[in-house]
Amino acid sequence: MKKSYLTLFALVLSTSIVFFTHSTLAVDSVAQPTSGTPSTSTAKPATPPTDNSTLNLSLEDALKSMEASNSTLKLADGKISIYEKQNEQALARHNANIPVADEDSKKDLSLNYKRTQWTLDNAKHDRDTQLKALKVQITNEYENILTLQQQAENTKKQLANLQTIIDQVNLQIKLGLKVPSEIYSYNAQKTKLEAGVKAITNTVNSSMITLKEDVGLDINRNVILTSNPIEYTKFDEKDIYGRITKATQDNYDLKRYKEDIDISQIEYDIDFYYDDTLAADQVQLGIEDKKGKLETLPINQEVQLKTAYNGLKSLENTIEADKLAVEADQINVNVMQKTIDVGKSSSLDIISLQNTLLNDQYTLQQDINAYMTAAANFQNSLDN
Repeated sequence: MKKSYLTLFALVLSTSIVFFTHSTLAVDSVAQPTSGTPSTSTAKPATPPTDNSTLNLSLEDALKSMEASNSTLKLADGKISIYEKQNEQALARHNANIPVADEDSKKDLSLNYKRTQWTLDNAKHDRDTQLKALKVQITNEYENILTLQQQAENTKKQLANLQTIIDQVNLQIKLGLKVPSEIYSYNAQKTKLEAGVKAITNTVNSSMITLKEDVGLDINRNVILTSNPIEYTKFDEKDIYGRITKATQDNYDLKRYKEDIDISQIEYDIDFYYDDTLAADQVQLGIEDKKGKLETLPINQEVQLKTAYNGLKSLENTIEADKLAVEADQINVNVMQKTIDVGKSSSLDIISLQNTLLNDQYTLQQDINAYMTAAANFQNSLDN
């Protein structure tokens, strides 16, 4: 008995030693990988180097970058890829012509491939619509930044002119030709202009970040916009009401709703045939709702298009008023300069007029940007 016990104890001890040895080797092999074995370390991947170069970005290049890198378009492309696979699978089941055994097999044969094709077609159309809208959006963002940058530069010029005047007044005060209090109004004007430059610069920086994100650029990269500000071009309104009527007749959503109703009718027939009453009732309610939307769609779109056109005409009137204001400002500046030249006015008087001119020029360019954006969106609506 004792001999058997000792034999058993030796066996257990040997097994323990072997297990411990193997475990130790296993731990060592993980902790110290050989040169031929890749490490299983969970170290973070190296951060890609920051691109510190300056990018000269034209509007055309910004639009190209957006088409290639915009996150909204990438998401749309991802959905389209999924819908294509779903459609391929549904079409394969349809073409297999498997005998109908139940409601599900009937839908595979007569319904699902139509629904997945409808979903895919709509996703592609919506992606094209998103692309058109993004082109307008990027153009608007780009042009607004250019306008703000020009406003900042104009204000800096005014600051430089004002500083020259301040230096002259300080010299006159030093010579006893003016009293110290005469510098106060100039310093106040300088402070106001400096605050204006800072505010514009902050707006430019924020707008630039948004533009970089939308076109798919590193937001930390230095970007210089190289295109010229957009010029004012009136929308071609030839036969505009005929074009609006045609747009309502060719509206893609009419096709979308009609096909959806036809497909839903097939679904209803299948549910009804297989006594799926609850599902059939829900589908029928959906069909009636879609028919109602289909009926009102042309009228609603016509109202939207005519409203957009009237808004466009209103912006045209605004721009004409802006132009008159700028012309009047320029005349006032010219007249004031003549009175300064003959000594009847001070240099401070013209600074206020010059600021008014710059502000009205900025307003004009802003309204031009708004008009060109509205015109592009209106054209997209006519084409959709």
